[in-house]
Amino acid sequence: MDRTELLYHFVEKSTVHPGEERPELQWLKERYQAFMHRHNIAKKESADRYLYENMYKTIPADTKDLLKIRYWRTGRHFPVRFEVCTAFGRALGLSERELQYLLQGYYDSCDRFYTGKSVKDSVYQQRTTLMQKLVDTYLTHIPHTRLEQLHIRPDALRHNIRHLYYTDALEYVSVQHTTQRAHRAKHIASVNYDSEFCRNLKLLGVIPRKTMIRHLIILGGDQVSPEWLSSCLHELGYLPLQDSHTLKTGEHLDRLLLQILEEYQTFQMENNRTCEEKKQWLRQNLSLLDHILVQTGQKNLRFMYFKTLREWTE
Repeated sequence: MDRTELLYHFVEKSTVHPGEERPELQWLKERYQAFMHRHNIAKKESADRYLYENMYKTIPADTKDLLKIRYWRTGRHFPVRFEVCTAFGRALGLSERELQYLLQGYYDSCDRFYTGKSVKDSVYQQRTTLMQKLVDTYLTHIPHTRLEQLHIRPDALRHNIRHLYYTDALEYVSVQHTTQRAHRAKHIASVNYDSEFCRNLKLLGVIPRKTMIRHLIILGGDQVSPEWLSSCLHELGYLPLQDSHTLKTGEHLDRLLLQILEEYQTFQMENNRTCEEKKQWLRQNLSLLDHILVQTGQKNLRFMYFKTLREWTE
């Protein structure tokens, strides 16, 4: 089986199959049943009403108000905001550990939500320190030839990190432009990503787990491995890599990652590879994988793609 066939095989094993239900949703349904039993509630409509009143401290105006509770517990939709998902978990009477899993597993997000007022929070400080270490390591390993290509002075690395990251990200996705190198030299190409990227590095707002995985892969360079990625995710408040974990849409992103990272480790052990050879293997294989995901219509699994790259990939 050649590399392309192997990646197609990985993708097929990571897609959603008819009738398959997210294990995180099964977990939530069990907690919902426990909630009904604990409060001696026989009907789900009554349970939904109880949850609604508990969350919003008011009586639902009509049955439509109860639909969102029903949709959340059946997986048809999800709470729009992080704080609403948290309130849903508290209304269910989840323990702190269960609430953490609701946010990390079912909601596929971080276990905390940070704003500009979080700067004195000790956990926030620990997590932003880790992000800064990753950034520092990333900038340290930027080749001088690449700086020349992008017209960036060595003493202006941090000022240009957005553009360095953006042009790096293009190497990990299926790029259509044959003259991409010339286009990437223009810093205006990445300017629309500036505010989102800055918020992400400061860990502010809701940062999807899939987005954080992309950050870690690009910033991590040749040190990326299943163990390293899981450790970083855990430290940043996300669920570590788990074969059974799924996206909100049901796809097995973790399974896909674990499969390709296992291949990456095999490549690294074959010979004494240089750091650049390791990164090149990962870039080439993830770019080919992204191409396959587009071809097969599995766009939810495109973990290295983000919408600001649309100009170069569509």
